[in-house]
Amino acid sequence: MPNSILSDIQAVVFDAVGTVMYPNPSVAEAYCAAMTRFCHVDIPANTVSAAVRDALQGRASGDLATSEAAERDFWAGLIQDLAGESSGFQDCFDHLFAHFADAANWRCFPETEETIDGLHSAGLRTAIASNFDLRLNSVCDGLPGLKDVPHRVISSVVGWRKPDVRFFEAVCRHLELRPQQVLFVGDDLVNDVEGSLTAGMKSVWLCRNGDTLQAPEGATVVATLTDLI
Repeated sequence: MPNSILSDIQAVVFDAVGTVMYPNPSVAEAYCAAMTRFCHVDIPANTVSAAVRDALQGRASGDLATSEAAERDFWAGLIQDLAGESSGFQDCFDHLFAHFADAANWRCFPETEETIDGLHSAGLRTAIASNFDLRLNSVCDGLPGLKDVPHRVISSVVGWRKPDVRFFEAVCRHLELRPQQVLFVGDDLVNDVEGSLTAGMKSVWLCRNGDTLQAPEGATVVATLTDLI
């Protein structure tokens, strides 16, 4: 990575899911187990993965306003669609909503803690900024690699989801910095990279699979978080 990527940068802001942490068991595994237990239906893991992916992609191009209630309704609607007419929907939803609030069901990527420690040692501030709800606080508080990141910006609190520019403006207000002083790091081209570039930030696309052909102009591409340090 060119050394210039951190020039004039005062804070490095990370997306959460897929960038610094991931669910364990996977979303598909957790959903399949819950659907079997509470709804008595067996759904293939690839069907669940596709449904979640399509729903999230659809949100990125739709109404980007959000709230705690809107986030809860989104996940409830997704589970309801998968459960169909099953009478076990509510118990299934309650179980899964609590499941993903528990840090025991999440892991940091191996390089997360090293990278964040390295940035702090270099005198840079760090933050987590995510399309999530208040459950992100309990997750980060329970993960050693993230609990010491001092700033969190959550879409349900801001009222806007990435890639809306108002989300990134909220990040800058929270940090009391200009966009040019903030480096945003994420794995999603639309939500993280294009959104932060549009807001005037420097942007890093974390592309672990090496498929960088779609990298937008102005973004720096890394294969691992440790490339930042």
